[in-house]
Amino acid sequence: MPPDHRMLAALPDSSSHWLHSYPAHLSQTWTLPSGQSVVVRPVRHDDGDRELAFVSALSLKSRYQRLLSGGVNVTPEWIDFMTRIDYRRHMAFAVTMPGDGTEQFVGVGRYVVDSPGSSAEVALVLADAWQGKGLGRRLLETLLEHAASAGVREAVGLVLAENVAMLSLARSMGFAIRLEPTDARLKRISRHLPAVIARQH
Repeated sequence: MPPDHRMLAALPDSSSHWLHSYPAHLSQTWTLPSGQSVVVRPVRHDDGDRELAFVSALSLKSRYQRLLSGGVNVTPEWIDFMTRIDYRRHMAFAVTMPGDGTEQFVGVGRYVVDSPGSSAEVALVLADAWQGKGLGRRLLETLLEHAASAGVREAVGLVLAENVAMLSLARSMGFAIRLEPTDARLKRISRHLPAVIARQH
């Protein structure tokens, strides 16, 4: 599920304040059924190289499902969109693990709030080797929980009709699935989120 780049481009530039506003308290460690541990944390503004390495390593199929095009040119501007987030209208979580002496992304999930502020477009992708391990469900649950606590009332997204795994996950998590009238290749997913007492992010 790719985020709407036009929506991302409209977000304010918070580069000078990101470190002060970085919500480090949202970081957590997950232990997988295999016993392996991964760290889940908000994406940082200095994650550009990690985001680039992550997207570049995706298979053609996973990249197509993420970007809705296998031929999208991942430019520095696109990487900025993915990493220079404001933690309010645009929130992203990275699933990370150590590798070759450095931290590596193995999954990223994000949501972008629309202009009225009542709904948010969600998107997530996992590295090919990490698919089918339950990370997608857990990452999506984290996104929805955070979005609800931020006052978002509806989560929406566009998914390729051929992306059976993502559609199955969305359906099992209570999303309604409809045809996208403007593009027969796509399906639109949506789910209302419960009203919760807002907490400080």
